[in-house]
Amino acid sequence: MASQSVTETSPLLAQAPPDVETRYRNSRALVLAAWLTAVNVAISFSTTQVALVYVIEQFCCEDYYKTHSGDPSDPNRCHVPAIEARAAREFALVATGTTVFGVCNLFFTGWTIKRFGVKTALILSVFWPAVRVLVQAIGVEIGAGLGIIIIQLSQIITIAGGPVGYTLALNVYSSSIVEPHQRTSTLGRLSGGPMLGQAIGFLLGGFLSDSAGLKAPFHVAIGLFLLSCLYIFIFLPSVEGEVPTRDKKRINSLSAFLAPLKLYIPSKWITQDGRTHTEWGVLLLGTGAFLGVLATGYIPTLLQLFSMNVLHFKPTENGWLISLNCAVRGIFLTFIFPHIIDIGRKWFDKKRKRDQTLETEEAPNQIVDSSISSPVPAPTEIIGQPTTTQSPSKVTEAEGPFHFDLLFVTWSILIDGVLTGFAHLVTQGWQLYLLAVILPFASGTGPAAKGTILQMCSPSQRVDALSAISLVEQLAKLVTIGVFGALFAAFATIGRAELTFLCNAGVALLAFLVLLFARYPPEGSRRVAELDDAQTAEQA
Repeated sequence: MASQSVTETSPLLAQAPPDVETRYRNSRALVLAAWLTAVNVAISFSTTQVALVYVIEQFCCEDYYKTHSGDPSDPNRCHVPAIEARAAREFALVATGTTVFGVCNLFFTGWTIKRFGVKTALILSVFWPAVRVLVQAIGVEIGAGLGIIIIQLSQIITIAGGPVGYTLALNVYSSSIVEPHQRTSTLGRLSGGPMLGQAIGFLLGGFLSDSAGLKAPFHVAIGLFLLSCLYIFIFLPSVEGEVPTRDKKRINSLSAFLAPLKLYIPSKWITQDGRTHTEWGVLLLGTGAFLGVLATGYIPTLLQLFSMNVLHFKPTENGWLISLNCAVRGIFLTFIFPHIIDIGRKWFDKKRKRDQTLETEEAPNQIVDSSISSPVPAPTEIIGQPTTTQSPSKVTEAEGPFHFDLLFVTWSILIDGVLTGFAHLVTQGWQLYLLAVILPFASGTGPAAKGTILQMCSPSQRVDALSAISLVEQLAKLVTIGVFGALFAAFATIGRAELTFLCNAGVALLAFLVLLFARYPPEGSRRVAELDDAQTAEQA
């Protein structure tokens, strides 16, 4: 391919293709459309959550009285320890299936994005949950023990489409429609949308269950998922041109599925002066993100258990507690988090420029020698001069990385841990409500970590980078349910359930210590493997 000629009047920064420029100009409208997609799909997912708990309990009750006698008119006939214990086991199996199959869905969606494009993957990630809810609706119609089995087996469909893969596809899509310096803020907004959607969905599901019966939420959810598919098809334009393209043989291979895991292997980088070193930044960031989710992922469940067992909240009070927490978290991530990132970056850039100015003033002799040795600027220096007058946004966008993002990830998890630690002092209901409002203001670690790992990797690794950070978050959610569930049970038996909050805070502190050692690769350095691939491509 013929190279483009370069003259003294050539622009310093290569212009983006027309379709990319148009996409960036329309990015605000596209981000709004993606955010509405996140809200709509979150409502669809959460509408059945409240009903599902009661459905399983009711079916366990029906199955129990097939072999036991009881008064059908007794309103407390289902409040039997044997029924409640089985219902807890059956629902735990559903939740475990969702998490395990969700990990599989993460790999499958990453492969689908590379093979068919991000918009197709996004539509499939929303369509298959509609099929899953349809199967669950059939189980609800059948009822009893067989109905429970059908509901549990329906979780297998999560491999083809579920909340984890859908979130990955939406994050990849959003990172393709905005400029690099907007990605972290956009990922935060798209994390806030589902929180607001969950708050609405929980209330909608509860209202439908009470007013129209337990079957209604499942029927409504099917319609909501299909409407979301139609919305994505109409209002989200295709951005396949931004998705990394590879030959079909490589995409269809097993290595394409395992590519996200390979990112955590420390890799060799070469600096501008030719030195080679090993970078551990991605591994440390992934470890810190894992510990961060391990520390905070159980908090919503812990708030519910603590409110029921210690403060004796009623179901309605508990529902409002979680809805309030989700709503505040959604508002923070959607409207406040992006401004924190923008203001923090400006502050950090000013600090770096001030430090660079001090370093320049401390070495005046070097400047004098340089001016003497080259009294007349060379043509290349004249061409290079305008780079110092570029607008700050353009320089930041072109150069990066945005060091404040990593700083935010590190310190937000510490603040989250401190606030969680104070929760062990809660003794009254209003204090728990206050805690549910305050805790979301320390969130943002997740989207900031996603934005950071995108800056640590090359553009061609965007899908794998987001898959990698989503993978550790999903695994951490799976681990935190078992670890902190057991801790809460152990502390509850001795009447000290509040000590679980201190354990959460301790893990958050460990995550903070790990993230302190995470660093971006040196500016101007490149991954050795990428250089080898480039040389191989040139030889071919």
